Amino acid sequence: MLVFLMLIILFAAYSVKKSLASGTVSGRIGAMAFYYRKGIHMLIENHYGFSGSSTRVLSGADETRFIALEASNDAAYWVQWTLHAPISETYIMLPACAYDGNRFEGVHRRYPPMFTEDEMGVDVPTRMTEVPRLSPEGDSFMDVTTGDLSTPCVCVLNKKNRTAFMVFFEQGAHSLNHGVTLEQEGDKLHIVLRAPAKRRLVYRWYEGYPSLRENPEADAPLHVNAGDETVITHRVFAMPCRDIPELYRIFFEKRALLYRAASHASLPFSAAWDMSEEQYNLVHFDEKNGFYTLQAIDTVGCGTDAYQPGWVGGGMSTLPLMVNGSELSFNRSMRALDFSAKYQSKKGFYYGVVNFDTVMHDCFGHYGDKYNMLLIRKHADLVYFMFKQIEVLKKMGKSVPENILTSATRAADALVSLWKQYGQLGQFVNAETGEIVVGGSTSGAIAPAALCAAAIVTGNAVYAEAAREIGRFFYRTATLTGVTTGGPGEILQAPDSESSAALLESFVALYDMDETDEWLKMACDAAHQLASWVVPYDYEFPKTGQFGRLGIRSAGSVWANVQNKHSSPGLCTLSAASLLKLYRATGNENYLRMMREIAHFIPQVASRPDRPVLNFANEPLLPGKMCERVNLSDWEGQNNVGGSIFGPCSWPEVSMMLNWTEVPGIYAIPSRGVLCVSDHVNARLENGRIVIENPTTYPARVKVMIETEESLSRPMGLYWLDAFRIVNVESGETVVI
Repeated sequence: MLVFLMLIILFAAYSVKKSLASGTVSGRIGAMAFYYRKGIHMLIENHYGFSGSSTRVLSGADETRFIALEASNDAAYWVQWTLHAPISETYIMLPACAYDGNRFEGVHRRYPPMFTEDEMGVDVPTRMTEVPRLSPEGDSFMDVTTGDLSTPCVCVLNKKNRTAFMVFFEQGAHSLNHGVTLEQEGDKLHIVLRAPAKRRLVYRWYEGYPSLRENPEADAPLHVNAGDETVITHRVFAMPCRDIPELYRIFFEKRALLYRAASHASLPFSAAWDMSEEQYNLVHFDEKNGFYTLQAIDTVGCGTDAYQPGWVGGGMSTLPLMVNGSELSFNRSMRALDFSAKYQSKKGFYYGVVNFDTVMHDCFGHYGDKYNMLLIRKHADLVYFMFKQIEVLKKMGKSVPENILTSATRAADALVSLWKQYGQLGQFVNAETGEIVVGGSTSGAIAPAALCAAAIVTGNAVYAEAAREIGRFFYRTATLTGVTTGGPGEILQAPDSESSAALLESFVALYDMDETDEWLKMACDAAHQLASWVVPYDYEFPKTGQFGRLGIRSAGSVWANVQNKHSSPGLCTLSAASLLKLYRATGNENYLRMMREIAHFIPQVASRPDRPVLNFANEPLLPGKMCERVNLSDWEGQNNVGGSIFGPCSWPEVSMMLNWTEVPGIYAIPSRGVLCVSDHVNARLENGRIVIENPTTYPARVKVMIETEESLSRPMGLYWLDAFRIVNVESGETVVI
């Protein structure tokens, strides 16, 4: 065996030398690497190639450098790895783009897609629209670009041999994104990085249908002159890997090591909050019915713009308004909680859509009242936030209205009953009967957190036990399989970040409640998987686009899902405080870093008087308003990369409000030398003191949380806001505390 390996290595070395001397118009070089350790092996075949002009190639371990020897109007360069990867034995992850290779059933359906009646049932296969994906059986391919990935990376796990392959790279070259191809050929998997991208099928919403077509104009050709260099970087790792959670742990560590983004002060959290609170009370409150609308009242076009529980902010915005707001905000929030409690079925389920005073359903008009459809995620969201707000009222010394407590308790009971009846929570349920209409998915991922909150507030151990059972169920069916689905209501069951974030929140809540290693491991595993949705670097936006002109930095934005190919401001719809809790339990500063990235990103994209964000009509959004679009992908056309601001969205605004409420702007453990600055100020530790500078044009009220080793031993629980102190720092001022 050793002699065979030596021959392979000598042949590869000779081939490289010969290729460098040839300078042919098109070239191909073969090399083979063999990975072996403790009886675990991985066979990797590596090639590079070029076309369009004579090229000199310098190939190294971390990059391949192509030097044009003559001009070309259509140059192309690529690096390829071929792995032994039988479909049944292999898990493939492209961050924010493909999970398990997206080997799920694809259906041709207009947006917003909804299940047909023959697709309904308790036990159904995972279905999604026609996104880039590999086939669950047989040969297939998918072509994407680095703009389709949160992290430029491909991860492959051979589950049988327990080996992993990862390649990390950069966005592109010559201001053109790299192409990324996965191609299954029998038991071989080809991974190709190409400069520039040249997709055979391009993903768009053609005539409103998320689907793939030939679209040759989508990818611009590369023009080179003699002497021009094109570099494809490739940091390759091959290692033993037990299972999917370990694959994500390794990815999480490499991601933190290889990608960095500089923080920058733009708009302090408090300034963003002030704008949001003002707008919510000016244009979002319906005085007649007593609730905060999702969109400004004069722009509400349908029920989904008026009120939906959870998901996009209904019943969630009231928590920050209650805690941080004026007396007016507090009183209106109490009325809004009363509104939420009114729209609940006899079975205890909250209705999915309420158009001011009319109940609607989560079926986009397809079935009317036939199935009384409710996205279970919405119900679980509101149960969680109801009990969180009940706890807030208690901590504030306020009385809890009986109808609010009764409503939250009935809603928690509905979750427990659903679980006990089916052994799952499904994705869509009949709000009136409590029956599952469409099963499967991780839609109810926040349910364990909701039931933990219910157990803490009421003292009812039934809720705690159901939370544990559901938590273990989701760990088996989602975390261990590396696929979370069912968070959004308009992507069928495509993999998404929202259910991933909800799982993290639930596992952290279970750890807060039980403080056992079981839940801590699950929470860490969920955080590593969530990291695959979070952008760790600053994407190069087109300088002519809106984000390019505004200097938006993409690190910390969170991808939505594999159908709606955009990153977004914040988690939909939670703060990033679960990552702070995870850091406190583990001491792993990479969790703090991810919390800071997510929270720090959001204020950048808020419109403000001195730097407005413009919609399609070139009209400025109102102060504090923001759109969900952070387009790295060209899924809406190349002209919409770094743009596509169609108007304000409720949920990122609520995410910003929740981060202002729950995430410390500055977090410090002086005894460890730890300082984490999430707010838009600069800070440093100096001789046992914190020096805070405000380089923005806005005054800042910074929430500072300083911990000792003793305080770190206590869980944060449902309410930790009394651990913050407010430090006022005027524009241009430096304050020492």
